[in-house]
Amino acid sequence: AVAWEAGKPLSMEEVEVAPPQAMEVRDKILYTALCHTDVYFWEANGQTPVFPRILGHEAGGIVESVGEGVTELVPGDHVLPVFTGECKECAHCMSEESNLCDLLRINVDRGVMIDDGQSRFTIDGKPIFHFLGTSTFSEYTVIHVGCVTKIDPEAPLDKVCLLSC
Repeated sequence: AVAWEAGKPLSMEEVEVAPPQAMEVRDKILYTALCHTDVYFWEANGQTPVFPRILGHEAGGIVESVGEGVTELVPGDHVLPVFTGECKECAHCMSEESNLCDLLRINVDRGVMIDDGQSRFTIDGKPIFHFLGTSTFSEYTVIHVGCVTKIDPEAPLDKVCLLSC
């Protein structure tokens, strides 16, 4: 579901999703939910709008493929995307007092992947921007590995998807 403009209806589109690059995973999203935050940014209330983009950040899915350097996840793992990630190396991640990662903290305006500044979504060669590093309103999405949490495969994805928010 692509948001082409602020406040306009989402449009169901065929989107090409690139393979994951280094330290990224491509997830098949099985369940996603609509959060008020998605609506807020879809309507572009009080911020600089970034369009076209794929919204969504509450979801549950399965790892489809992993990029170079990803060792903690393998295809088939059940996962939740999270928009407040952890690189596990910066001062905040190493601290017991904060999880506001220097690299992966919330950035609503970025719209592209951290490592190369490019989108993994395109339609007819035109980039479609990411949202909160997760973009779960897509059947497949590419996410930095630090923004994906492996969960017990027995946990029902249709229920735990809400926890990713």
